[in-house]
Amino acid sequence: MDIHPIAFVMIKHVVHIIITLMLVSSAAAGQIKTQSEVDLIVKLAVILSEEALFDAKFTEARNIVELSYFENIKNLQPKHRLLLTMQDLRISGFMNIVYAKKSNPKKNFEKLQQFLPIVNKLDDPSIRGNYFLAFSNAHRSINNQDSAIIYQNKATSSFTEIQDFQEIAKIRASDISRLHNQLLQKEKTDEILKLIPRYNEEIEFSSRYSKYALAYNTRHLGQIYRRQTQEFEVALELFQTSLELREEIGFMPFIPASHSSIGDVLKKMGRYTEAIKSYLTSAELAEEIGFIRYQSYPLLSIGDCYLLAGDKTKALEYYTRALKVASSNNYSSDINEAVIKIKELKE
Repeated sequence: MDIHPIAFVMIKHVVHIIITLMLVSSAAAGQIKTQSEVDLIVKLAVILSEEALFDAKFTEARNIVELSYFENIKNLQPKHRLLLTMQDLRISGFMNIVYAKKSNPKKNFEKLQQFLPIVNKLDDPSIRGNYFLAFSNAHRSINNQDSAIIYQNKATSSFTEIQDFQEIAKIRASDISRLHNQLLQKEKTDEILKLIPRYNEEIEFSSRYSKYALAYNTRHLGQIYRRQTQEFEVALELFQTSLELREEIGFMPFIPASHSSIGDVLKKMGRYTEAIKSYLTSAELAEEIGFIRYQSYPLLSIGDCYLLAGDKTKALEYYTRALKVASSNNYSSDINEAVIKIKELKE
């Protein structure tokens, strides 16, 4: 009997949750007593939570590492609470992006800060590296830039110690992306263009160590070729490569954005039928995972395609659909844009 892929994913996550809860319950009941057994349970919970995150099953991902489920386990150590807390905050970060919400940066900072006294005592460089990286991001979120750099360097040192170049590639990808966004906000086009050689270096490095970072780098370089140089064929190739990588590693949260990026460059090229197809895929996937921005943005962009093609009736239809979707999600920026576009069409 064939099982539909979506049904298979749902069954897989249900099984994962049941297994995890059974193990946690056994541990809490005293059936699992040794330190190594507790280590295994917590490690398994984090792994299963990460799988759920990759499938954009955010609620399931958080439930799996819910700290209260583990508190009564004998031999639960501060390092276990740290691992569960870091995973919970990692999931929350992606949830905030997808659901267009904001967390409490100070509260998140304090959650991580409480573990600082124990971290240097840990004999696992991987845990230390992940903590220092999370703590660096927490410092950055409350504008402690100098401390953010210090702890990111500590993270890099920890990962270098165990030659974990996959994590180092991710750090480097985040660094250049952060700089790119800063220059974009300041409209420093010349400085953005100077990033092209550096992006090419990062693409070469990440191609050896991390498909996740490689997808990140190729998409952001594609944005430069789309926005600043307007070399659309190059941009399209980079966006398609990034999408294929994200699909290959199964990272669902950002796949709607990848389809929209392809739509954006196809629209610039005047290939409206193809652009509409990409935008529709983006909107459908975004609705499945609840990605607020990419439920309405692609519909607005489809309206633009029809308007550019001279079909005002279809343009109005999609602007109206976008307004409805943005309103249902209370997404103010797209609400305002849809209202303006509809008003201009009706004048």
